[in-house]
Amino acid sequence: MAKTKLLTMKRKLRRVAVLLFLFIVATTVLSFRSDTAADDGAPGPNNLRHPRAAAADDAALAYIPRPVVGTWGRREYLIVLGIPSPDNEERRTRRNLQRSTCWRFPGVATRANDFTGAMLVLYVLGRHPSHGYDYSAALLEEAAQWQDVVALPMNEGRVATNKTVGGDGSWGDETEVGMSRKVYMWFDLALRLFKTAMYIAKGDDDMFLRVPLFVAHLRLLPRQGIYMGYHVGVGSFGKKDLPGSTFMVGWCYTLSRDVAEALVSYKPLRRLAYLPYGEDRYDEFALLRFQHEDIMVGWVLEKEVKYTQWYTSRCRVVISMTPAMKRGTRRWCRPRCVSITCGRTTTLH
Repeated sequence: MAKTKLLTMKRKLRRVAVLLFLFIVATTVLSFRSDTAADDGAPGPNNLRHPRAAAADDAALAYIPRPVVGTWGRREYLIVLGIPSPDNEERRTRRNLQRSTCWRFPGVATRANDFTGAMLVLYVLGRHPSHGYDYSAALLEEAAQWQDVVALPMNEGRVATNKTVGGDGSWGDETEVGMSRKVYMWFDLALRLFKTAMYIAKGDDDMFLRVPLFVAHLRLLPRQGIYMGYHVGVGSFGKKDLPGSTFMVGWCYTLSRDVAEALVSYKPLRRLAYLPYGEDRYDEFALLRFQHEDIMVGWVLEKEVKYTQWYTSRCRVVISMTPAMKRGTRRWCRPRCVSITCGRTTTLH
């Protein structure tokens, strides 16, 4: 009799243990799902309802003094320009060349003028593999001197080709995908940080911008429906010759606030921005042209979001969104009109 009771008790305890285990598993899964996808499946730092989103913003501004961030909040900038750039000496030289030339034009908000002006320029960096995926001492010194360095909580990709600065070609998929991540994160951060900015732009660290002319053009434009830059096109994309598209080349392009919001709110793009990249995911990333940031932006806006509120003009200041390439070719195409003085480009019809 005692033996029977003991067996019965063991069965009950086993059932309780199994139920307890299942309960722990279920609560863990539910907790994980609510932690990573409170509203759209985006990982925590990219989810605006997630507390880690604020932590990610704080990390990005870690090398900007709090009073400076407060000053930015009190200013009403017409445009904020983010320039993705890596943490190495070659690019640091180029950043300093821009600071000593085009960012001295009237209208540029810098530390020297207490960040007063129509356009604020920030350099957007990630953690570089050459420094063990940390920020270098030279960058920390640069950031302290200029107070214009956004340090995104992300790793740069490793360069896998012999491409040189200013040369044609690709740096390799890992590096290019990292660049696209930075561009997405820049637009996402800028929308939250600069709530009154009418335009948000992306530029390169090896371009020269005639700021007074650029700002004068912006003041003539509508405040919505703007995607402005040097208009080019490709006939196909990637290893599998996916359909080509037209886009604004990455030297410098500008989005009005509503267009930037349409871009960063596109959930499939948001997901890729925080998804680890590997060669096995090439096709998945290529669907949104994630291997080239400028093509990605144009593709998502025109083909995926299908943002239709374009302000177009054949002979004024805004680039027409009409196709400009031959189907089935890889050649770069001549733009129909150009609205930004960027690099050597000064054409205005």
